[in-house]
Amino acid sequence: MEREQQAPRPVVTPPLANGWQWQSRSRASGSEGQQDHAPPSGGNPEVESVNGNDTSEDDDDDLSDDISDDYDSDASEKSFETRKMNKWFKSFFEVLDTLSVEQINEQTRQWHCPACKNGPGAIDWYKGLQPLMTHARTKGSTRVKLHRELAALLEEELSRRGTSVVPAGEQFGKWKGLREGTDREIVWPPMVIVMNTLLEKDEDDKWKGMGNQELLDYFGEYAATKARHAYGPTGHRGMSVLIFESSAVGYIEAERLHRHFITQGTDRNTWQLRRVPFLPGGKRQLYGFLANKEDMEMFNKHCQGKSRLKYEMRSHNEMVVIPMKQMSEDNQQLNYLKNKVVKTEQRSKAVEETLGVVTQRLRETMEENQFVRDKAKEKHLEYEQEMKYQEEFFHNQIESIHKITDAKEKEFEKLLQEERSKARSFDVDSGTTEDRRLRKEHVQKFIDGQVKDVAEFEAERDELIRAHEEKKIKLKKEYMEKVVEVEKELDAALTLLMKKHKPDTFQASSSS
Repeated sequence: MEREQQAPRPVVTPPLANGWQWQSRSRASGSEGQQDHAPPSGGNPEVESVNGNDTSEDDDDDLSDDISDDYDSDASEKSFETRKMNKWFKSFFEVLDTLSVEQINEQTRQWHCPACKNGPGAIDWYKGLQPLMTHARTKGSTRVKLHRELAALLEEELSRRGTSVVPAGEQFGKWKGLREGTDREIVWPPMVIVMNTLLEKDEDDKWKGMGNQELLDYFGEYAATKARHAYGPTGHRGMSVLIFESSAVGYIEAERLHRHFITQGTDRNTWQLRRVPFLPGGKRQLYGFLANKEDMEMFNKHCQGKSRLKYEMRSHNEMVVIPMKQMSEDNQQLNYLKNKVVKTEQRSKAVEETLGVVTQRLRETMEENQFVRDKAKEKHLEYEQEMKYQEEFFHNQIESIHKITDAKEKEFEKLLQEERSKARSFDVDSGTTEDRRLRKEHVQKFIDGQVKDVAEFEAERDELIRAHEEKKIKLKKEYMEKVVEVEKELDAALTLLMKKHKPDTFQASSSS
């Protein structure tokens, strides 16, 4: 299978599709020189011929006879050499036989087309075999079959000599990379076959061998999940298997153990070609390799039903390569996220530290502010108490004034009543009639004057009280306005003070 995949690619690709069906000229039976631009439809390019300017229609028939007479359809060694000796190609291939591969591949060497001999293209030179090969494969007007035969013979000749001509349209000097098919089938879950696990025969003449846990312990550093052994009619067959996890990581572990066996020279080839079952001292040498389908069939040779070891043949790319690529991408993403988390944690820590400092300063500031507020409150209470004392003091003074005024008013009323009482008790009945009249008029006049004077007193007193109340209202208004003005001044001063001591806006720097 590998030989088929490594087989050399064809040196010359098949002729271009419809490459020979160039627009051609044909002679119409009715008028000379009329052109037919449509290529022949449905025709066989090796049978159908097109008239040229200097070649008759009989040329290809003669050439066809020359080719078919010497051509053997089985393409054997004898027929190839015989076809080379055709009268059209003989001299060309005789010259080619004298050249080395390096000389053949020289791009400066010039060639005539042997199929165009005695024809319109006989004098054309082709630098290197590539242009000549292209000409022979794509010639579409005259001697089509002869040119195709030249291309086939030249391709076969170069292939036999271990060289080739770069196909038309390809760049000279390209490299060949890996084969297209890089995938392969693998046993799934991954398994490693361990050979020579026999120990000795028992009393029934049947072989005993290594146990499951013992095999796992021997290869404990490779993380196999299970171990199984093959048994047959004679007991333990000396063939064991380590089963790994059904994942890309499990396959890598199995492959790592496989390479370990290769490194120490106890792999499949050694087991098959030059095994040494026993080491000096009598210990058995274990051999191991990755399991393939044949190994699994051999392991299950004497197993039936549920005792058969179950496995599948799966695509290596699907089960290992693609998951490993995905794991690589996930790891890159994980590393990115880890780095991002570390940066975020560092930034959070810096912000937390800064926030702690700011919080401590804020707490201290709040304590200071609370102390100031307490002091201000104490002062305010002192001021209120002082104002209260002052109000009481002034209130007492006013009350005292009011009492003095009331006493004066009472004394004044008492005086008026006494004078009136004197006037009324005055003796007006003694003396002459005239005297009595005059005394009565005097008393009445006194009383009337007193009444009038009291009325005027009361009116002026009411006016004084009204003016006094107005003054008090005016004073209270001016006082409240001044209080409001003082409060506004305090508010403006506090606003300026807060603006002056306003804290800066906290921003975590990007470097943090």
